[in-house]
Amino acid sequence: MNVVNPLDSIRYTNVVSRKYQIHYTAMEDVIKDFVTQIVEQEATLKGPLFYSLSNVPMDEILHIELFMPIKEDDIALTDDYYFHSYFSIEDMVSLCLFNDFEAKTEVAYRVLIDYMEENKLKQITPIFHVLSGDEDFPYIYVKIGITLEEVMEKTSVDKME
Repeated sequence: MNVVNPLDSIRYTNVVSRKYQIHYTAMEDVIKDFVTQIVEQEATLKGPLFYSLSNVPMDEILHIELFMPIKEDDIALTDDYYFHSYFSIEDMVSLCLFNDFEAKTEVAYRVLIDYMEENKLKQITPIFHVLSGDEDFPYIYVKIGITLEEVMEKTSVDKME
């Protein structure tokens, strides 16, 4: 597995998103449907597709939000779809995964969490997965937004005073 990138981010303009609660086995079908619905709403895909995972799926149910950058800077969307003119998360740690994603994803989570603990960092976002590459060479970036624990503790104390 690759080394942790401590200086990552996510930055895209004109992003369509939608939240889902799904069984993990439905992920591929949900992604296809999400992309199809965006195209049917006359948007031009710019990509890459990325998603956030808001829970640890102990019961095999995923709480996710799918995101897709598009070329249009305005679009009428159906219910449950949201448009973000700008989507940005700075200060992220990440790993890049190649092949055998299902098996390597859990290991990536552990590596990132261990890295955060060792460096006194605090997770402040859900876990993001950015799908990249192509059919012949797919890869996924696993990213987590972070802040220094000391900064979070100081801010909390300052607010209490």
